[in-house]
Amino acid sequence: MPEEKFSPEESLQIIQSMINQVKSSVKNNSFYLLLWGWLVFAAAVLHFGLMKFTAFDKPWLAWNLMWVGVIISIINGIKQSKQARVKTYVGETMKYFGISQGIIFGSLAFIFGYYDLWHFSFPIYILIYAVACFFMGTVLQFSLLKWTGLSCLLIMVSSVFMGYQWQLLLMALAVMISYIIPGHVLKSKENN
Repeated sequence: MPEEKFSPEESLQIIQSMINQVKSSVKNNSFYLLLWGWLVFAAAVLHFGLMKFTAFDKPWLAWNLMWVGVIISIINGIKQSKQARVKTYVGETMKYFGISQGIIFGSLAFIFGYYDLWHFSFPIYILIYAVACFFMGTVLQFSLLKWTGLSCLLIMVSSVFMGYQWQLLLMALAVMISYIIPGHVLKSKENN
């Protein structure tokens, strides 16, 4: 194949285009970290509050907030697909990783519900957050996300020794540390 020669202006345009694609990828990932982080945080705290401070007999209904995240994620994903001119390795990796996470969480919710194993669920979910954040931090080359993900391993171990209702608060802490804080840092980096 003949080698193409680019003028300095064309080279700068290509480099600028690549930088813009990376910026867009970072922005997209901060969106999902913040969306899911805040939804899980709200559901866990609401579930805890309903369980601890009310006589409401179905506090687990707070987790229906996750459907809001599913709908917003699908709409945002379709919108991003239509706007994307070029597919990047990072973008495609994160897209399929997000879909895989959805499959894992949905399947576990089905299994835990079917066998009534909810008292085991939160340490496992926290473990998945830890691994997911470590992976995302590696792919995005964002060390804060890797380290906050690994810190969730300590929260996961602690949650094993706590009662179910306190595991809800540890779940909220885990997503605050591993999703919400890195999501806001990523968003501020993208804005700068």
